[in-house]
Amino acid sequence: MAQSARLATAAELSASDREEALAEVRQLITDLRDAAQDGRQLARRYADVLQNVVDEYCIEFEKRAEAALARLEAAA
Repeated sequence: MAQSARLATAAELSASDREEALAEVRQLITDLRDAAQDGRQLARRYADVLQNVVDEYCIEFEKRAEAALARLEAAA
C-alpha cells in the first residue's frame, strides 16, 4: 500500500474507531505487563523450589559423606 493510501486510510478512521483501537492497545499493554509479572513470580517460585531441593541434597550428601568418613577413620 502506498504511503498516501495509508495516510488516507488513517485519516478515514472515525473517532470511535480510533478510540476503540487505542483501548485495544491499552488493554494489550496491560495484558503484557500482567503476563510479565506472572512470569517473574513463577520464576521466583521455581527458583525457591530449586534452592530447597539443592539444599536438601547437599544436607543429605553431607551426612552421608560424614558417615563414610567416620567409618574410614574408625577403620584406620
